Amino acid sequence: MKRILTVLLAVCLVFALAVPAFAEGEPAATPAPSPSAAPTRSDVAVVSYAVTNVAGGEVTTVNKGDHINVVLQIADYSAFGAKDVDGNDITASTITARFNTTDFTYTGVGEVGRFVAESDYLSYTLLFRDVVYNGTSQTLPINLSYNRTTLPFQTISLTLGQCILADKENAKTPSLMVRTSGYGEVVTAGEEFTLSLGIYATDGNENLNDVIVTLNLPENVSLSGGSLTQYVGTLAPKTTKTLNFNVLPSAGFAGTVADISVTLTGTGADSGTAATSTPFTVSVPVTQPNRFEVGKLEMQDTVNVGDTASVTLSYVNKGKRELGNLEARLTGTNIGNESYQYLGNLNAGSEGSVDFDITPDAAGTISGTITLSYEDANGKIQTVSKDFTATAEEYSDPWGGMDPGMEEPMPDESQQTGLPVWGWALIVLGGVAVVVVIVVVVRKRKKAKALANLEAEDNDEDI
Repeated sequence: MKRILTVLLAVCLVFALAVPAFAEGEPAATPAPSPSAAPTRSDVAVVSYAVTNVAGGEVTTVNKGDHINVVLQIADYSAFGAKDVDGNDITASTITARFNTTDFTYTGVGEVGRFVAESDYLSYTLLFRDVVYNGTSQTLPINLSYNRTTLPFQTISLTLGQCILADKENAKTPSLMVRTSGYGEVVTAGEEFTLSLGIYATDGNENLNDVIVTLNLPENVSLSGGSLTQYVGTLAPKTTKTLNFNVLPSAGFAGTVADISVTLTGTGADSGTAATSTPFTVSVPVTQPNRFEVGKLEMQDTVNVGDTASVTLSYVNKGKRELGNLEARLTGTNIGNESYQYLGNLNAGSEGSVDFDITPDAAGTISGTITLSYEDANGKIQTVSKDFTATAEEYSDPWGGMDPGMEEPMPDESQQTGLPVWGWALIVLGGVAVVVVIVVVVRKRKKAKALANLEAEDNDEDI
């Protein structure tokens, strides 16, 4: 009987100590149910507790998702008279109290106040601010330890009757969906881009736990870092979580669009029901890098004034896509007329050249520009230019204006009188023919006479 009276007196003293503390801003304490047996000297007892809203007003019901303050009045007989390792008495700073549950969300340590050493126990309050009730249990276990002492680690537990358990049978589990997606303005093969996804939980009366987002990438597309799967954790109804993935389409990606599928999974926090998700695909346009190049421009160094010279520029499409509406334009000074040519489309891996004629009209510098323009794979107009210079010179005649093939002019036959030249030529030819005939006749006569004399000599010898 004496022991029971001592405990009752201790309880009264605790209330007397707690009321001033609550009057200073902490909620008034609500007595806990009376213990079935009087505590012993090894017990840690929750003498009373209070549940308030975050503003400090006492509440009688707590629903899932509510934010509350929890205040406990503790009587610890096991720690009375204990010392720390340095031989000092236990103080409020020695005490550490943490939640040991997932039914209530609180990540810090309790605040210790009103620490008093009574006749045979330690009395103090524990305050836990902004606790979130998850609706799954009314039991609140708390781990209690005394730092730098040999006192054993203990767990105290109480039931918060104000907490209303979630109705698992009538729970409405949210669904999951990709609400937003983004990848920037232009995605180019061989260059990294950031894929942004806004993961949304639809309407419901329970949270989703273990929400996971997984990507499925097409061929020649990979992540430049990180994992294809990201863990979101808990997602409340009607809330969005934004995730980023660093994606890299390789230089060998030959398509025009990369289709990236997204898979979402989660589980109802109360019901354990798997969250449904809508199939979702992000279609990302992928362009090839612009690899249109021009070669060396060919042209002679000097051009005579009034003469025409040719200037040639070669080009090549080293990219993987066709280029459209290739055009060439010649502009400049002392080039004659400016020119334009339409060259058409240029297939991937193809090359060609464009020629322009220039005709300088004055001696001095020739300066010009050949500009090539085309539509790239995105339909945007691109241009590339090549400049050139040359020298225009006055024409110089090394023969002083005379035809080097003839030093004297031919006579004008229309001004001649008498027999024409061709007549004289015929006369000369006729005379030559007569002379030839006479020579031939004379030679034949001499030869005949010689033969006759020879025969006569032979006849004389015979006689």
